[in-house]
Amino acid sequence: MPRLTTSVLGSIALVLGLVACSPATTETPPVGTTIQTDSPAPPDDAADVVVPDGVIGTAELTSTSEDDTISGTVVITAGDGGFDVALKDFKSDVPGGVQLFFSPWSETTTCLADMYNFSFGNLSTDADQPGLTLGDRDSYRGDPSYYLTAVIITASSPGTIDPDSCVLTPQAVGTITWDVPDTRPGLLAVDTGARFGAGGATATATGSPISYRAVAGDTLNDIADRFGITLDDLGFLNPLTSRQLQAGDDLNLRVALRGGASVPPPWA
Repeated sequence: MPRLTTSVLGSIALVLGLVACSPATTETPPVGTTIQTDSPAPPDDAADVVVPDGVIGTAELTSTSEDDTISGTVVITAGDGGFDVALKDFKSDVPGGVQLFFSPWSETTTCLADMYNFSFGNLSTDADQPGLTLGDRDSYRGDPSYYLTAVIITASSPGTIDPDSCVLTPQAVGTITWDVPDTRPGLLAVDTGARFGAGGATATATGSPISYRAVAGDTLNDIADRFGITLDDLGFLNPLTSRQLQAGDDLNLRVALRGGASVPPPWA
């Protein structure tokens, strides 16, 4: 089935992850049942550790096909205005326009460019590309490092069928190497037990919670309170989403699983 590319910003609070969970301790209604959300919730305090100004990430682009040559270095910089991206020494012999994406999955992922990507739009070829904007710091709760791969794509020509049935085929990829501090030191979810507004089941590993499955009647404030974290922490742990939280959705509870590590790749 064709897949559509979805460009999303880290400012949206909660991910629709599909981490396997243990059987629910309370009855889970149909997934289409909308969960009550708290309105309005007061803003939480900002993280104690701030990503410093300067270069915080780089990626060297490598062509995925022997028929085309694409090269260049992606440079991510933090500043007062947020996170900026430059494409340096960029060369491409691919006909037509190209686009730069950031993906939360590794570069070996099938249909890497199809979903949950941030797009910088059309780029000119054979030139540096300065001044591309990833977004302000608040959009990513101060840390965009859940993006793992820089991807160059071109739209498939009419009549062209991708061998993996992907909508968009990467022409070049590069793993992003990040140099950012731990912006949430000590962030650890601890399950204090089900309660009204947070009555779903928790999946655990080595005795610690890794994900929570929401049920009808849950609120985001109550879920955060159940696990001893702030509402802002819950959003930080779950930076990807495309719709309102629903009963049956899984919420990530571990920093190490932030981003693509807690949601399925596009082909799943």
